[in-house]
Parts: sequence; C-alpha cells; structure tokens
Amino acid sequence: MPAGTLMKYYWLVFSFLLLSSPFQPTAASSLAWTIVVHSRVYSVFAPFGRELKFWASSVLEWEVADYRETILVYYRLLYNAVLHNELSSAARYCGVLLALLLKAKGYTEALGYSLIPVLESLDWSSIRVLDWRVEEIVDWWLLYEPKSLEDLAYAYASVALSLLEKLPVNSFTRVLYTPYLRELYLASLISVVVASTYFVYKRAKMEGGL
Repeated sequence: MPAGTLMKYYWLVFSFLLLSSPFQPTAASSLAWTIVVHSRVYSVFAPFGRELKFWASSVLEWEVADYRETILVYYRLLYNAVLHNELSSAARYCGVLLALLLKAKGYTEALGYSLIPVLESLDWSSIRVLDWRVEEIVDWWLLYEPKSLEDLAYAYASVALSLLEKLPVNSFTRVLYTPYLRELYLASLISVVVASTYFVYKRAKMEGGL
C-alpha cells in the first residue's frame, strides 16, 4: 500500500476512534469555532464542526518547537485539503491551525474562557482582513504584542479570518481539483456539447431540406 494511502487510512481510523469517544469542548475549541462561524468557510466546515473542535482542543497538549514553521505547514495542509475537496481532513487542519495561532501567544484555558465573551462581542463587520502573503500574516502575528483582551481578540480574529479568506472554497474550483468530480463535470460538459451539436446539425439539415 502506498505511503500516502496508508497515512490517509491511519488518519481515518484515528479520527473515528477519537470522535466516537466522549468529547469535552474547551475554550480553544469554542474560540476556533467562533472564528469559523464568522468566516467565508463556514458553509464548507459546518458539517464537520465536532471534528474541527476536537482537533483544536488536542493542540493544547502539543509541544511546539517552531511555531512559524508548524503554522505554515498546517496552513498548506489545510489549503490543499480544501482544494481537493477532502473536507474532513481540512476540518482537522483548520482546527489545528486556529488553535496553534492561540498557543503561539502563550494561550492557556484560563485566558481562553476570558477571551470567549470578548471575541463573541466583536463588531465582525469592522474586522480588517489583511491582504498580505500568508507568511507575512503569520510573521506579524508572532511579533504582535496585545495590550488588552480586546486587542488580542481583535488581532486574533483579523489574522485568522485573513488566513481563511485565502482558502479555495469556491465550489467550482474544488470540483476541478477533485478527480472523480472533475471527470463527472467533464463528462456532463461533453454530453451537453454533443447534444447541442446534434440539434444544430439536425436543424440545419431540416432547414436545408426546406
């Protein structure tokens, strides 16, 4: 069995075992989900909320040596999973990414429970979406020093939404990068073209006969 296929199988089994067990939401999972709900990716991840929250919570136990590299790796994994319509995997990577952003700022659950009402009370229409490269957004976040809980909540929302904004969530784009769906789309397109050509030919023949 190819290594890539084996890894996917491992993650599927691992996710099933974990998600079938009792899950106690954490402040980190609530914060991550609040971001998703207010983002353009909500419709994509809505069916995978429990999985996303679970993996956001799991990050609390991680020891991370290099936050910049780890965040960028998980963003690339998330981007590719969305692009290829692997939405269960994408939800996992999204939960990890959003929790890593918090953890990089010295996050604790005590801080998280204080941050939840502040984040939920934000005027989301005023959140600035940064039109920067992913690396620039991550670098800014890692260097940023919040002055208050409100400041931290706004900056976290801005950075997280900016990263999620760059994901290829357009359904047509995802169809083109998903082999099975792409073949169905091309087959339907060809059938439409063939049918149209046939009717044009038949009409021209009838008009020529007249």
